[in-house]
Amino acid sequence: MRSLCTMSTFKSVLILGKRSHCQMTFTCLRYLHKSASASSLENPVKPVSDLFTNPVDRLQPLLQIPIIPNTDRAFRPSRKEIEEASLLFEPKNLVGECFKFLGAYPNPHIMPRWDVPEVAFIGKSNVGKSSLLAAMFAQVPDLKVRVSSKPGHTKLMNVFNVSNLFHLIDMPGYGFNMPDHFETSVEAYLKTRRSLTRVIMLIDATTGPVDVDYLAIDMMEEASAPYVMVLTKIDLAKPSALLRSIVSCLRFRDETKANSCFPQPFLVSSMNGEGLAFLQSFIAYITGNLKIESLT
Repeated sequence: MRSLCTMSTFKSVLILGKRSHCQMTFTCLRYLHKSASASSLENPVKPVSDLFTNPVDRLQPLLQIPIIPNTDRAFRPSRKEIEEASLLFEPKNLVGECFKFLGAYPNPHIMPRWDVPEVAFIGKSNVGKSSLLAAMFAQVPDLKVRVSSKPGHTKLMNVFNVSNLFHLIDMPGYGFNMPDHFETSVEAYLKTRRSLTRVIMLIDATTGPVDVDYLAIDMMEEASAPYVMVLTKIDLAKPSALLRSIVSCLRFRDETKANSCFPQPFLVSSMNGEGLAFLQSFIAYITGNLKIESLT
């Protein structure tokens, strides 16, 4: 077991992501990124033919054995259930519906005690936390998520309300340019926040888990905070690299007996929206807002 992941430990491992996101604004088209049409000719963003699927399914034909063992695929919603969950992230002008930014907080002690489940997004600097949240709220034009090309841009815990059903929290990144108060903000939140339902642990799909990610996982295990590993930037990863990253996540889970980790990793792209609705259905399920027939 590695030593407890404290602020000083994190600062000794500085990992700089391979890709810097441009300043991002999303169109009202579902999950599609405006910069897709203006992206470089070398790496054009490819559209996704079906947004309501699990990206792992398109990789499975590359292998004869299951990429994720059937015993680990605990979350398998139907297409109808995925579509239903995605509608929770779209304004429908219903009474009491509310999408808004609730505030930014340096530590959990001054954060209000809301009576709704909370889902926190954590990851190394420049892994794409803010970009993922911006994509999730692409259908809410009045809700802006600040995204920057500068690693470590997010310094406070930014809270977003989803129809008064649950809150999504954009946490400061760890590693490069992490805030000095990381230990008293993020670590304290993980250890003390009773309304925390799940941590979405973002990992760069082009590299797989790196040293600073392992330290973060140790931090969550130490805090007994339930988390799920989500591979981001899958639009940039070749199928072979993506498979290696998935295997790395599964190997770490098995070798370390990560008791707080959900057994099934997720894949997502903030650029073309692949895997986003599938992840939204997981969030809807764990917050008590979606019934999955296969799990009843």
